[in-house]
Amino acid sequence: MAKKKVPFKYKPKAIMERAAKDRKAPVAPPRKKVDWKQLIKSIPKKIAKFFKDVVHELKRVTWPNRKALLTYTVVVFVALAFFSVIIGLFDFLFLQLITLLAGIKI
Repeated sequence: MAKKKVPFKYKPKAIMERAAKDRKAPVAPPRKKVDWKQLIKSIPKKIAKFFKDVVHELKRVTWPNRKALLTYTVVVFVALAFFSVIIGLFDFLFLQLITLLAGIKI
């Protein structure tokens, strides 16, 4: 069976070459000129808006009551004590193991 001849305009290489010719160099958008006086004047307004937004968000927070706060504090201290003991035990055991393996007398 004879190979069917493909017209030039459909060959991949020709398509790529034609696309490269048609492609235009990317044009960077024009940079906006910064109005420094306006920028400096707007800074205090932006700072005030930030603090107003912070106050607004803090009003929306659900704060724990006294009993819940005490409960959470106790839970944190108990967990802290528990993990301190566990880490202290592991430290002591590893120290004894290293001392035993190295034959060092402390």
